[in-house]
Amino acid sequence: MTKYLYHIASNYKFQLALILGIASFTAILNTSFGAMLKWLTDGLMSGNTEILFGFIILFSIQRFLLPLAGGAGTLVSSKLSNRIESDIRSSWYDYVTDLDHSASKAKNSGELQKKMQEAVNSLRVLLNSTLKSTLSISLEVTSIAIFAVIFIGLQAGALLVLFALVYSLFVISVTKKRLPIMKRIAEADGQCSAYMHDSFINSGQISPEASRNRNKRHGELLHDLQKQKNRNSKKLFIDSAISAVVCSAIAFFTLAVYYEASSTSAGVIVMLSTSLAQMIMQINTLGFNYRNILRAKVDVLRVSEGLEPREKKSLRKFTKINIKNGLDIKFTNFRPSTNSSSNIPPVSGEINIRRGKLNILKGSSGIGKSTILYATRGELSSGDGNITINDVDVESIDKNFLMENMAYVSQDTIIFNESIRQNIGYGNESARSQEISDTLEKVGLKKFSNNLEYIVGEKGGLLSGGEKKRLMIARGLLQDCHLLILDEPFAGLDEKISLEIANLITLLSKEVCVLVVMHQRPEDLFSDTNEINCCHMFEKSGESHLKHLEHKC
Repeated sequence: MTKYLYHIASNYKFQLALILGIASFTAILNTSFGAMLKWLTDGLMSGNTEILFGFIILFSIQRFLLPLAGGAGTLVSSKLSNRIESDIRSSWYDYVTDLDHSASKAKNSGELQKKMQEAVNSLRVLLNSTLKSTLSISLEVTSIAIFAVIFIGLQAGALLVLFALVYSLFVISVTKKRLPIMKRIAEADGQCSAYMHDSFINSGQISPEASRNRNKRHGELLHDLQKQKNRNSKKLFIDSAISAVVCSAIAFFTLAVYYEASSTSAGVIVMLSTSLAQMIMQINTLGFNYRNILRAKVDVLRVSEGLEPREKKSLRKFTKINIKNGLDIKFTNFRPSTNSSSNIPPVSGEINIRRGKLNILKGSSGIGKSTILYATRGELSSGDGNITINDVDVESIDKNFLMENMAYVSQDTIIFNESIRQNIGYGNESARSQEISDTLEKVGLKKFSNNLEYIVGEKGGLLSGGEKKRLMIARGLLQDCHLLILDEPFAGLDEKISLEIANLITLLSKEVCVLVVMHQRPEDLFSDTNEINCCHMFEKSGESHLKHLEHKC
């Protein structure tokens, strides 16, 4: 959080300085009214009626400049908040999309989006309203004190500063005492909303008694919410009453002291009255600003891990490898560095992948086949042990190289409510139409090769199960990879479509290295069993092993 605030201060120092300058000018303009009233009152008391015209001119100039200064301050702070909002969204997006595979799978996308939106809203309010208002309070108190010292005396300035400090501490103190009540109101309101939402979703009645009980519970929640709100209103009234007594007592004492002094002019009383009124009006907003600052702190802290300035990656030299014709992937007591890594048995063994072969990784569901492949592509880092590809440690190979050259077709069909062109284009966004059409024909989707703008529907709802699989494979192929990993490509498909996909995989294996992750018997799907190169993953004595099978898979 501290690093991020320093990042804002250093990156936007010019805009912050401009906001401070405009706020200072606005404060001087606004608080000069008390000095103008003193000048007018003293002049009229001495019989100088011509001073009225001068006051009208000065007052008109002040009224002209104040809206301009206020507008300029709003413009600069709005532009700054818009830039910072874009930075937050960009940083948070990069953070979320750069999560490793285990963290990405565990994330709650709705909660992450909510966190980001709350942080953006809080910072927008903080910069557009709270920052300006808090600056205004500080600068106007300072300006009022300076004017009092110049036109009345040092004692007057000191009294006004003392009053501002005492009254500010009082406002913050009563706000702090009300925060627990406001928190309970928010909790009660959330319970009411959640209960009502749940009731709307599950609208069907279970039984008359259950319906009566739910209505009763809803009534209790509403009663508790109303009770908390009434309590807050009562506390607010008491605080307002105490504030009124404090303000009136200090105002009367201060003005009475100067009234008793024989040398005090009427202008001094008018100026002090105006100064006190301006201070009280500004400081009264301090409680609201204090709550906004606390809220912004909480909201920004919730996304702080994604906003911290990224450390510059050291310029390291990565080892280059050639995987065009095959890979030998060796695991030595490998265990990924995930939050749940203590529950994952270490993996040892080797996967040999050859171009022109039907490379199969077989094993029971949940044993960790997908996990070791994520790690092979650099999506998961090693917690214990290591992985080598063609005798080169994965940690010394550029992650981008691995991701680009090892296309991964997930067992989860990830298809967007977009066109065929856009969906397949995620494999290679610079691919030309002819290249996309050729790839579609290659995977048996020729009917779309001349209709690339066809919208596939939400989650590919306008495509059949087989077409979804083929589109996913086409996306991987378009990536122009050397290894195509197909994770459970037959899941959820009937026998006819499974055989069609198996024939497609056989054809593709002649052009690129293909690794098929599956738990079915490959002999049931692939006709040419002589081309099957099978690796079996199994668990024994608390460890996972990879074993090459010579004859049967």
